[in-house]
Amino acid sequence: MQNPSPKKYGILSWLSLIIGVTSFFLVFVTPTRIANTGSAIGDSITLGLMVIGSLISIFGLLKKTEKKALSVIGLLLSLSFIFFWIMSIVLMVIGQIAFAP
Repeated sequence: MQNPSPKKYGILSWLSLIIGVTSFFLVFVTPTRIANTGSAIGDSITLGLMVIGSLISIFGLLKKTEKKALSVIGLLLSLSFIFFWIMSIVLMVIGQIAFAP
């Protein structure tokens, strides 16, 4: 009877975390923000990172020999673009930010 190989953090977990952190910084951190600034290129880059990071995270979650924690964190951070828009819409609805200038 063979012992199953121990789970470890593989390249998919680390790559999903790196892409997720990059996506988070491009959406929320002011000096590095390229998303939601009126630039179609910045939004496209952020959207592309979100899709790629989400796919890599999901593949990491589905792989049986990978630990799951970094992939889950990477997935949540990769979805920063969506979380930003959800927060913006909620804040507009409750009146915390202005709807129009």
